[in-house]
Amino acid sequence: MMPASPYPPFNAHSGKKRLLVTGCDARYFPLLEELVASVRRFPETKRLDIACIDGGLKPEQIKQLKQLAIPVHPPYIPAGLPERSLKKRPSLAIGLSKLWLDRFFPHHDTILWLDADTWVQESSALELLFGAAETNTPALATIPELFLHKPFRLRWLPFDLAQIRSILYKNSTIARLPRSIRRTIGVRPTLNGGIFALSRTAPHWQRLRYWQEIVLKHGKIFPSDQLSLSLCGHIDPLPVEFLPPGCNYMGPWYFNSETGKICEHIYPHPPAGIIHLAGYDKMRLDVKVTTSVKDEKGKEREMSLRFASLYPDALRSLTP
Repeated sequence: MMPASPYPPFNAHSGKKRLLVTGCDARYFPLLEELVASVRRFPETKRLDIACIDGGLKPEQIKQLKQLAIPVHPPYIPAGLPERSLKKRPSLAIGLSKLWLDRFFPHHDTILWLDADTWVQESSALELLFGAAETNTPALATIPELFLHKPFRLRWLPFDLAQIRSILYKNSTIARLPRSIRRTIGVRPTLNGGIFALSRTAPHWQRLRYWQEIVLKHGKIFPSDQLSLSLCGHIDPLPVEFLPPGCNYMGPWYFNSETGKICEHIYPHPPAGIIHLAGYDKMRLDVKVTTSVKDEKGKEREMSLRFASLYPDALRSLTP
């Protein structure tokens, strides 16, 4: 039997007014439903406030969310952004909106962002994220990307020289950031924009929007939120709390057939707190799509990582 989560479950009586925010378009609406179901199946998180940023939802989907007591907020679109930038992919506005949540939701103390392609397996992961943001000196709660199954991105050159090819270095170069900044963050772990938490009154929000404005002058919309978070976390002298990979788990995948839970690859293989399906485009659109996962006996099995595949009963119980 593999160990249970080493962290305490979500504290529903923290004294803080907490809010979980996500964003979605019409195509990924089933994923959003699964995220909500994964949160509300726990007694301790059943009444956690949830909100959604509209990235291209259909009217009937917005109505369904409101019936679930989930308000839908229009996205933030910077002034002067060319209309063609969002015409084909209106969901890009979701990434732009992540850095304005303190303005969107002024009546909550702590705000947690979860991408719609995530789902919660252990409520303790939510408590870690909220708790890290609620320290005496408000900190940015984030999870550095440290993949065991992906090599550090380098390009080998003649005479055993190497060129850094990290995502942060690439995107900061496209954004035409100063060389000193590119060199500083180019060797740092990416702070994934899919999951983070922050006190509404933290000074980080202003700095995040400062970096967003700079990045959008020359950079691409898609990674602008993640690059802004990484710049705030690695460049600015503001408090940051780094959380374990289980709070934003993206593999390698390990399954415990006895408990029916997806676990971390690192021994002793505790259950992953939040599953993030980033990069699994086909699986995000089709719950029947599978991937190879190793179980506790060392055997490979084909399985879907979707919440609906592992917890169908919980999904069916999600009703207005």
